[in-house]
Amino acid sequence: MRYYTTILATFIIHFVLLPLSLADVEITTPNANTKWAGGSTVEMKWKDNGGSPALDEFSTFNVYLCWGSNDVPLCDQVLGPPGSIFSASSTSTKFLIPAAAGESGNVYFLKMETVAAKGGFTVNYSPRFTLTSMTGTFLPAAVVEQKKGDISPPQSQDTTKNSAAPADGGKEEAKVPYTMQTGPTRYAPIQTQPGHKITAQTRSRMFPTSAYTVFKTKGSNPVVQTTITMSWDYKVTSLENNATPAPHPEDPMQRFLNRWKD
Repeated sequence: MRYYTTILATFIIHFVLLPLSLADVEITTPNANTKWAGGSTVEMKWKDNGGSPALDEFSTFNVYLCWGSNDVPLCDQVLGPPGSIFSASSTSTKFLIPAAAGESGNVYFLKMETVAAKGGFTVNYSPRFTLTSMTGTFLPAAVVEQKKGDISPPQSQDTTKNSAAPADGGKEEAKVPYTMQTGPTRYAPIQTQPGHKITAQTRSRMFPTSAYTVFKTKGSNPVVQTTITMSWDYKVTSLENNATPAPHPEDPMQRFLNRWKD
């Protein structure tokens, strides 16, 4: 019993410490073993984690140097030019670490904000890493937050799924085959309704069969979060049945009882 309890506790701790990544950008450098020096030019790297939205849906990005806690990340220091052009074919950027930003220590992490062309943005954080040769000082409020001892990165954010829906409600998107649509929201056509008459003489498939592929390795993270089905484009009218109900059949027992009414 103790053995299974230990395994469960280990699993829970591991799950809690995992970075919560809701977007597609996963920062790979810096990591927990990274040591950079203040005043030097460094290279930040990231990859597509298989989530949504896709990398080619982003237009610009910003990178910030952060310290503090997960509840109160202090990310006032911009690294590199703000509003840099994002390219799906490039997964790295270089910038200068300002030595006067703070004190030396293993308390720093990066914040990457990527802006989607269709609206919304995502925010992802790197693991905490070490900066040396720093010449600045932290404000008392920052020191208080850092003493909380957070290890995992702050929670990621994704507002792209809350961006405005198509003006036509998704009617045009619903014409695109479901598997060819992209993004966290997909659109399905109007549900097929039965006709009034049976005119077919032979049976035939309404739609072609779909492909069947067996995963031989672990698949990517699911990206679909919501499916919106188009509403019916016609009205169903209901009418009250005004026909007189048929009388109840005569009951022999009732006839017998009727003899004793007088």
